[in-house]
Amino acid sequence: MNLQQLRDLNAVVTHGGFRAAARALEVSQAGLTKSVARLENEHGLSLIERAAKGVVLTADGRAFLPYAQAAILEADRAEGWLRSTQARRTTRVALGVSVEPSLRLVPAVLQDFIRVLPDVAIHLTQSAASELLAALRDGRIELAVMRLPERLDAADLRVDVLYESEAAIVARKGHPNAAARSISELADLQWVIVGDPGRPGQEDESIQELFIQQQLGRPRMAAVSDSLFGAVSMLMDSDCVARLPRSILDHPLTARVMVEIKVEQPSRRYEVAIVSRASRRLSPEAKTLLAMLRSFARMTRGTVRPTSWTPSSSS
Repeated sequence: MNLQQLRDLNAVVTHGGFRAAARALEVSQAGLTKSVARLENEHGLSLIERAAKGVVLTADGRAFLPYAQAAILEADRAEGWLRSTQARRTTRVALGVSVEPSLRLVPAVLQDFIRVLPDVAIHLTQSAASELLAALRDGRIELAVMRLPERLDAADLRVDVLYESEAAIVARKGHPNAAARSISELADLQWVIVGDPGRPGQEDESIQELFIQQQLGRPRMAAVSDSLFGAVSMLMDSDCVARLPRSILDHPLTARVMVEIKVEQPSRRYEVAIVSRASRRLSPEAKTLLAMLRSFARMTRGTVRPTSWTPSSSS
């Protein structure tokens, strides 16, 4: 027994015959006849009989019909609930971004994405790499566009490198140490770090590296902010310094108020990638966003690599 058989039986009874029911449902009379006959044969019962003026229910048919109609009613209610819930629920893509791609790549792509899929909402989270990886693994976000950490546990991750970038030491315009040319000249300053406030200092290995090279000990940290522009606000109101993506110097909000302190130590380049869970099937909308991110990176940087990342590629 299936729901369609119950619907066919009810239609035949309601319309008074197979021909009238077939006309009302715009289906073939032969198909209705076979459907009701199959229901009867499956259970060894006669539910309706043909009469001069159409069909009539047998005793078993009269007893069974209320159950059939109740099942049809509940199925219709269930289908109506599903449809109304789907209509209320907005399709969305949950995207996480770290500092560097939040400056240029992601804003530019989101403009095009909204133009292509105006009914899809983007739920955007900006955070440190460690938090983005945790959010990916527990299903809070579908995609993360992020700077790859020095040591990445890639278990169950799909990593597509987009491009390489580099950091710069930045400070407010007019900073008293703006002309410094070595890390040792900045050793006594306090640093603002963009990272996870719950794990201070662990998100900016590049600062630690500069100090270790010069045997300067550990940098003095003024604050750890999970917001890029929160960090910039601290820099603007103090003599703190920070190591941020070089692209911050070209951003419209900061280009005229931030300067680079050009130390002699070479700046290590790092990779920015799209990361997702390998075991999770991406939604069609997330796939579209991923393709647009890769395409934009290819056009603007020319260094996108279509193959997946492996641990050896980050060394």
